[in-house]
Amino acid sequence: MLGEGESGRKSTFVVKAIGVLIVFSIVLAILATEPVIRGPHLDLLAKLDLVVAILFLAEYLFRLWIAPLRDGARKGLRGALDFAITPMAILDLVAIAPTILGFITPELYLLRVIRLVRIGRIGRSKRFQKSVRHFNHAIASKKEELQISAIYSAVVISLSSALMYLVEGSVQPEQFGSIPRCLWWSVITVTTVGYGDVSPETAAGKIVAAITALFGIAVIAIPIGIVSSGFTDSLSLEKANLDSKNG
Repeated sequence: MLGEGESGRKSTFVVKAIGVLIVFSIVLAILATEPVIRGPHLDLLAKLDLVVAILFLAEYLFRLWIAPLRDGARKGLRGALDFAITPMAILDLVAIAPTILGFITPELYLLRVIRLVRIGRIGRSKRFQKSVRHFNHAIASKKEELQISAIYSAVVISLSSALMYLVEGSVQPEQFGSIPRCLWWSVITVTTVGYGDVSPETAAGKIVAAITALFGIAVIAIPIGIVSSGFTDSLSLEKANLDSKNG
């Protein structure tokens, strides 16, 4: 009922409920970091935190109990210990621990943000694992194309930094007085983030910035297209394998 390793089986109500609880606990941890929310609702947050921790503790203990019953697991206490040292089991304990520490020392309340590590439990989802598998295939199959894209990005960033240093270095020495200083501007411009904290003042500098921004579109678009193509290839390959098995 709680095993995620059983492929081909629809999620049970309990598994879905645990998924909802994980999302709820993450949202609760995020809201608890906001002083405006935490101040007037500290008692409510603490009670909800306790309920969530108890439910996760019960789930953890139940997993320990059924661990020796799984296929290939050692029997008895040894099987439970084998499960207890798995990364996901340790993750569960790390997520529960801040609540217990909060009881011991109220000042440790903020440590409960550690429960955000529960987001890693989403990795148990079969759909998530399938998505990761397709992503890994997309990256691996398009590795050479992505390397070329990375080289292109490095060239654009390096050239734009050098040009900006030449045209703006003497005008704004604090911001563009060296190529390493220009790298910050180049990176945020090429990636189309554009914080605006550093910008050229001269006409030549603005021309360089405009050209850099235009080339930056390709820096973003090219790897996205490559990865998308890899995803399509991976999905097509999986579909072809399923058709061959069913045929």
